[in-house]
Amino acid sequence: MELAKNSVVAVKGGARVTGPSRVEEMRSTAAGQGEEALKDVVCGSLAGIVGKYIEYPFDTVKVRLQSQPDHLPLQYSGPLDCFKKSLNRDGFFGIYRGISAPLVGAAVETGCLFFSYRLAQDAVKAAGIYPELAKHPEKDLPYSAMLYCGAMSGAVTSLFLTPIELVKCKIQVPLEISGVGLRKPGILSIIASIYRHQGLKGYWHGQLGTLIRETGGSAAWFGGFEGMKLLFKKYNLKSGSAKDDLPVYQRLVAGAVAGMSYNFLFYPADTIKSRMQTEDVKAIAGGKSSFGAVGRAVWKQHGLAGMYRGCGITVARSVPSSAFIFTVYEELKKRWPEQQAALERVILDPKYHDALSLVKGIRNGIVYGTKVRFPHALVMIVLFRSGSLRTKAWLVFKATRQHARNLALFSLVYKSSMLFFKRTSPTGKERHYDSFLAGLIGGYTIFGRTIHNSVSQQIVVYVFARVCLALAKLAVQPRGVGKIEGGGGGMGLIPNEQLRREVVRNAWPAFASLSWAAVMYIFRWHPETVQPSLRSSMSYIYVQSDEWDSLRTFIWHNK
Repeated sequence: MELAKNSVVAVKGGARVTGPSRVEEMRSTAAGQGEEALKDVVCGSLAGIVGKYIEYPFDTVKVRLQSQPDHLPLQYSGPLDCFKKSLNRDGFFGIYRGISAPLVGAAVETGCLFFSYRLAQDAVKAAGIYPELAKHPEKDLPYSAMLYCGAMSGAVTSLFLTPIELVKCKIQVPLEISGVGLRKPGILSIIASIYRHQGLKGYWHGQLGTLIRETGGSAAWFGGFEGMKLLFKKYNLKSGSAKDDLPVYQRLVAGAVAGMSYNFLFYPADTIKSRMQTEDVKAIAGGKSSFGAVGRAVWKQHGLAGMYRGCGITVARSVPSSAFIFTVYEELKKRWPEQQAALERVILDPKYHDALSLVKGIRNGIVYGTKVRFPHALVMIVLFRSGSLRTKAWLVFKATRQHARNLALFSLVYKSSMLFFKRTSPTGKERHYDSFLAGLIGGYTIFGRTIHNSVSQQIVVYVFARVCLALAKLAVQPRGVGKIEGGGGGMGLIPNEQLRREVVRNAWPAFASLSWAAVMYIFRWHPETVQPSLRSSMSYIYVQSDEWDSLRTFIWHNK
């Protein structure tokens, strides 16, 4: 008993005591790490979105300058000329064309950068390289270690960023088609084109350029910010201000310096990457467009000026963008406890309960529908459907999306109807038949009008089978008070207790036998009426097993 209380675990060389206080400490540490990760991702993503809206017009001009064709004369003489021609040709909103992918990219990039930067710092501290930090883990790492952590965070982020930047660059630089003019493809068509011509690896075309730019650039980005913060802290200390938290204007300046350092030092890698990613996918399919080959071509044709073409506008846009990214990130993190407390006050306020229950119902419908349908669709479609891997993946996605959406919408309609009936009830309470009416409305709205949808059919058939089983149990159960307050017991259709027990004992064998007898008869003589997925699986087992023409089609594959 004492051993169980104290949780003493014997190990080689002695005993390790992991009492309740230690377990609670470990749980608290894990929860704290999880909350810190959430703060890094959320605050970094929001800061990245703000920064992207500021810098996107400049980024469009930068990409168009970098990706000009090799022949002379150049299409644009400089940033202002490019901006003017872009406005005349595409209008103001044309400068923001394709911003949806970059917004996702900005959220992913900035969230990953801050998250992986903190993880790298924690890893360096835990490695014991700096013994003084073991006693004082709250202290900052040395400046050289911060540069290393920044480089690590950039390397990790580049893996997520390359596919997003590839799509962004192709949207920002429309292709010229002879006799047609500019072709302005959408995001989905670009994604499909890359996969069609280059496969899955095509999404990481230009990865080396992104890796070099992000690894070195992130070291310069975080290094510039942390370096300026150290200088400002020394300056403030000399001025008599010993506050550890810098004023907003000083953080803005530090962020601006970080942005300029990031963009200037490794700009040639970004130029080569943009040139690679804006080439026509068809032109490089099956060919070789390497980082070194593109770099040598740019250097040979335009020299150092070609490597830094568009650098001025890039550095200029990085000043406000990077300044706001760091400032917004730190301000959001600083106010996180207040925002979290305010949000919890809202979600725990009884007057918002009904509305929030609708939101929670939608969320649960999506999660449950995805968890249930995805593995089922994956197995059924991969095993029993013909077609390419891409076609099968699309069918799995469609089935999963349909199921998740159906359950989410049904939850919304059902719970909304229940709230309406409750509010309009004379007593202000739920009536006995309200759930039936709400289910009727939801069933008709979501499932009743989609007879040709196989996913909806499966859900309805599944529900109907469960209803039949439940009604059969209710029919033989004696009358009485049910488990739920206000609900009755069984229907009591069989008053004789001995007969009721016999029915209960023999009902399932009879039900199972008749069900299989009926379904096999219908499948044999009226297969077109059987639900598609059931018909497919039954055909695989019972029909295709009758035919083979070789050892291969007998053992490994159907004919």
